[in-house]
Amino acid sequence: MSTGHNNSRGATKSQPGALQLEISGLEIPLAQDNHKRLRKPTDQPQTEPPLFTHRAIEMMATGAPVISATQAFLKTPEWHEYSPGHLYFQRQFGKGRYIEFFILNQQKHQPGFITSFAEPEILEQYGVHAARLHAIFATYAAQQQKPWKDSFTLLGSDLIKMLRLHRGNKLKKSQKLKAVTDLACILGTLGVKIQWQEGNLNLTIIERSPFWIVSVKEYYQNTIFGNPEELFEAAICVQAGPWTRNFLNKEGQRESKALYQYGFIDKAVFNLDPNRQKLAAALALYLIQNRRAHPSGKYSIRSLLSAVMSAQEIEAIGRDRRKRSRFVKQVYRLLESLTEIQFRIQFDPSFPEALRPSWASLPDENDVQIDPVATAPKNNRMPDGFFTDWLNCVITITVPTRIEAALKQLKHQRTRTAKQASDKRKSINVQKPNQTNTPPPEQSHFEPCTHSTNLTGAQLKQARQSKHWTQAHLASLIGKSTSWVKLVESERRRIKKDDQVALQKILNLQ
Repeated sequence: MSTGHNNSRGATKSQPGALQLEISGLEIPLAQDNHKRLRKPTDQPQTEPPLFTHRAIEMMATGAPVISATQAFLKTPEWHEYSPGHLYFQRQFGKGRYIEFFILNQQKHQPGFITSFAEPEILEQYGVHAARLHAIFATYAAQQQKPWKDSFTLLGSDLIKMLRLHRGNKLKKSQKLKAVTDLACILGTLGVKIQWQEGNLNLTIIERSPFWIVSVKEYYQNTIFGNPEELFEAAICVQAGPWTRNFLNKEGQRESKALYQYGFIDKAVFNLDPNRQKLAAALALYLIQNRRAHPSGKYSIRSLLSAVMSAQEIEAIGRDRRKRSRFVKQVYRLLESLTEIQFRIQFDPSFPEALRPSWASLPDENDVQIDPVATAPKNNRMPDGFFTDWLNCVITITVPTRIEAALKQLKHQRTRTAKQASDKRKSINVQKPNQTNTPPPEQSHFEPCTHSTNLTGAQLKQARQSKHWTQAHLASLIGKSTSWVKLVESERRRIKKDDQVALQKILNLQ
């Protein structure tokens, strides 16, 4: 991480004729001079609103763009060249849906130390610290009504505490502030392009646009002679990119024009030391952001590690006999770290007894204290070929109880709101014939409509299975995604009136 805006590390200058990508439509005023020196102001900005002041969890954007960006910061070996010196990172979601990330380092609003770096040098600055700051940005974005228009301000001193940046070392506060402002500017280099169809919605963003638009204002205390002294504070102004209009749009979701995807993050996640517990800190972010998309919490060891490590890294460990056993113990220490911040770990019955850690057999009770050194598998001498078998073993990880409780409460609120809306519609339909003094139609005329408004997820699943159809097949017939069918059948998404009618017809339920 850079601690100064200079080119002392031999950064590559942009060459004449090099690809330069201009992004239009940056809607917040951006500071042109990141080194504005001022006397200590009386109107110094504050972090608004402060996080985790009234409760231990906060709402956070958790849509596919957020999760993919987290992996883009963590899995740097999986970035590839699309032309010499220019990089991209892609996540596929099936059916032509994908998200691509790029590095935008030649924008006019960016500070000099960014524009002087080549893309591979910017990529070197990504990592777990960037992923944690990205999670904080996603949390603040979820607090806004229109995050694609509104900006928020964070103080560097607040971020240093929350991110545990350079904790315990001998750096001065001014050096830590410089490091956190540099890191914020690094997040501003991430660009995104999205190809996304969600049912009848086209949420595609073709143009490369910044994921986060970042500007920094630095405050210096002057000496008695009027000369600037050390940096004492930095105000980081952030605006979310255009992706939030499609994936974090509450009003747009009500009008069936956009998605509003969010979950919750626990303050305890930031208690993990990103230096000593790098892999645990990365995995905690991914598990929380992926909770709503993967509610069962079941992962193979391979899929769990692949979320925050590149396939090349995992394969290299598997080929090295000396690293394999050491890595297994490291992963078990990682899982223990998660239990310390209220994640719950369960080993699948098919998980070989000899490959389980010693603490896996402890009773599943909240008051049991896990021995922090009991990380070795029960059989310290691993059998031949154990690594591949171990990667395929399954565990279930449950996010902290506070998050689970908040998600359940959210589900109940949505169910209650949907029921109230349904009851209101029924009341209006009943009153209309009496208001017009016309005789009610024959009951048989109303039956299909009444039936369609009462179709439940369980009934839909039963009707689909009776026809021996897969969820993907039903989704293709109704023009929806497979995930939509899954959410409806699990009662996590309400079936709209038009879809009720269509499903009735397809499944012969009329």
